[in-house]
Amino acid sequence: MGRIRFRAAVSLVALMAWLAAPPPPVRAAGTLKIGMILAMTGPGAFYGQVMSHGTQVAVDQLNRAGGVGGYKLELVIEDHKSGDADAAVTGARKLLDVDKVPVILTSYSAPTLAIQPLAVEKKVLLLNGGGVGSALIGKPALYNTRMLSSQTAPFIIQWAAGKLGAKRVATMFWNDAAGQGVNGAIKDTCARLGCQVVAEEPHDLGAKNYSTQLARIRAARPDALALGTFGDDVGYVLNQARAYGLTVPVLGIDWTPNAQKIGGTAMEGYVIAVDRFDPGGGDDKTRAFVEAYKATYKETPEFYAANYYEHVQFILRPLVKRVVDRKGDPTKPGELLAEMQRALAEHFAFPSVYGGEMQLHPDGTVTKPLGVYEVKDGNLALIGRIVGGKIQR
Repeated sequence: MGRIRFRAAVSLVALMAWLAAPPPPVRAAGTLKIGMILAMTGPGAFYGQVMSHGTQVAVDQLNRAGGVGGYKLELVIEDHKSGDADAAVTGARKLLDVDKVPVILTSYSAPTLAIQPLAVEKKVLLLNGGGVGSALIGKPALYNTRMLSSQTAPFIIQWAAGKLGAKRVATMFWNDAAGQGVNGAIKDTCARLGCQVVAEEPHDLGAKNYSTQLARIRAARPDALALGTFGDDVGYVLNQARAYGLTVPVLGIDWTPNAQKIGGTAMEGYVIAVDRFDPGGGDDKTRAFVEAYKATYKETPEFYAANYYEHVQFILRPLVKRVVDRKGDPTKPGELLAEMQRALAEHFAFPSVYGGEMQLHPDGTVTKPLGVYEVKDGNLALIGRIVGGKIQR
């Protein structure tokens, strides 16, 4: 009898210990691979660096918190070599056929347009936070989280015509989908506002000599020069334009710290219309992102990093959760893409580190804050906010 009581007591102690012990960790459902096709080498390597950094911050945050819906996140990055469409296609085929990614974060217009048919074929979600070409609108499977050239370029002409009184505008632009899109938007806006485009000069990506284009522009006697040029090329263009004696105002839609270093004092007065990300903003989401980015990379993030952070933290995270809640598998092609389409049909609100929410549209465009900035003493200074399609000081 005593032995039975002893056994019962031991069993009760064991049961109480088992109940008091923390539950065993939940077994991860698996790994969700996120593909990226970025400019990791070449003249646009700055973009690949900050875009991948922004993405990595979000991945690290979510993985430290246990993943998303039971899934750990893993980045797989391929290089489109600063705009090489063939390299982008090669990278996309590897991501789709070998890594089996259900989503690709892409950049640049030409590479994005080149891989978009593959994304449709494989039913993979495609997110772009860097390319700006107008041709990126209305492409199945593709959603852009950066304002495109057709949305931003009109405001540099609005500024040139309305604030500077420019009547004659010359253009200089990348000879690719992005630059041509900017040039088209400039021409359309000039036609609407009554200014004349007196010269149109395309140039190769990563060119170092612009003397021929600048000679023709100077001969056309413009009141302003509008650029559809990106990255380091902006600094080289400004340097050579000023050295060549072209003193008219120069406006564009892109600025980077690297371009600033290259252009130096020639960049002073350069005006851009671009996504208005404020790293010093008061929004909790903004502060959390900026603090995490600074802690990891020892520098303040700009809007390219912010866009790719948003891709993971504020678009993929809720989409994965929605798929899991539906008892689906987000690692399978088609699941995330279909969930994006459902979310947009339901007018789902995606948060944004720009403050508040970003408004994604079924045609693949986004509505986010825009601003007009001027280079002053080597830094960008906000000189106008764009509200309701109008520039407000």
